[in-house]
Amino acid sequence: MAYNQDMAASNPYPEREGNTFRLLAGAENFLPVMELAIHRARRFVLFEQYLMSSGEIADRFLDAFAGCVQRGVPVYMLIDHFGARGLTASDRLRIIHAGISILFYNPAYLSHFFRGLPRNHCKVLLIDGELAYTGGAGITDDYVSNEFRPAWFDVMVEMRGPVVVDWQEQFVHVWQHWDGAIDLPEVEVEKAGGQRGRLAVSLRGLRKYIRRSLLFRIRHATERAWLGTAYWIPSRKILWALRAAKRRGADVRLLLPGPFNDHPAVYHAGQRYYHYLLRHGIRIFEYQPAFMHAKFYLCDTWCSIGSCNIDRWGLRWNLEANLESDDAALCTDVETCFNEAFAQAKEITLEAWLKRPASSRLREWLLNYVDLMMERYSLRREARRIHARDRIGEPSKKP
Repeated sequence: MAYNQDMAASNPYPEREGNTFRLLAGAENFLPVMELAIHRARRFVLFEQYLMSSGEIADRFLDAFAGCVQRGVPVYMLIDHFGARGLTASDRLRIIHAGISILFYNPAYLSHFFRGLPRNHCKVLLIDGELAYTGGAGITDDYVSNEFRPAWFDVMVEMRGPVVVDWQEQFVHVWQHWDGAIDLPEVEVEKAGGQRGRLAVSLRGLRKYIRRSLLFRIRHATERAWLGTAYWIPSRKILWALRAAKRRGADVRLLLPGPFNDHPAVYHAGQRYYHYLLRHGIRIFEYQPAFMHAKFYLCDTWCSIGSCNIDRWGLRWNLEANLESDDAALCTDVETCFNEAFAQAKEITLEAWLKRPASSRLREWLLNYVDLMMERYSLRREARRIHARDRIGEPSKKP
């Protein structure tokens, strides 16, 4: 299904043709490929990341970045300040001494808590203006199995072709808002294949193009609406759209984390919606082998892969970026990935869910209520800030 004119107007990035996409599921598949791409860089490397912690994987990437600088290839790291709290002081000095340009997005301190709410949740690697990777994966040893827990499951997508230009433009835009000019050589990107796709972003304020696009696709889904997300705290619009899709006869499924989870409070808060979903015939699968950290969506013959979860808090505050495509080959790969994950997941049935203990029900209600109250308070505070800014003519804040 093609975008209508209203949908096209809502997204500043157009659909690009002439690309090649490759889906990479599992850290054992995408991490070596991304490292090799860094080692082969010839012109420049742009790296945008929310979650980065010191450890084995960070060492491998920092070594690759340092090798680029030694070859005369500039490296720019745009790292979220809060997400990089696990990056040690020695590694930060190591980055500076290696000659890597690093910028921390929106430094977050307790002294101005609410000013630190907007986070850069994007996960993007761009090489030479010709090759890009995006998805849900961070740079952390959580993607390496150990005796205490299995490696996180995640999905990334490799992109070549004209669409890479838009990802680079978005990176440069954010960098310039926080640090000034960035000097990159001119690169003429040629067509790399026959696939088409577009960049969709979610920005602070009302520019939630990922959410608009996903809602549009769910509302028009006739065959299936499969949503895979690491954090599930949906809006009413998402819930109503899923219910309506099911009533139209679409196969509606959710792939969510199971017992392995890095934020149990969010996990249990999201379970508050299980009864409503199951009662309306929507199937829920909890991934069992490891923490399911991926964010990927499939509605009929359209898919979206990137950093954006379906949770109200993240959609409200975070900078997010997804690749959207209605290419048949990519959608087939996404479908295969979903089916493999469903096979390793436990399906939650309404009958079993109704038998859960009262303590679980209370916990779900309480955590969901706390989340909702925090969101409402932050929305009121943001509205007051915008009103005061408009009244005195203060320029808008950085994205």
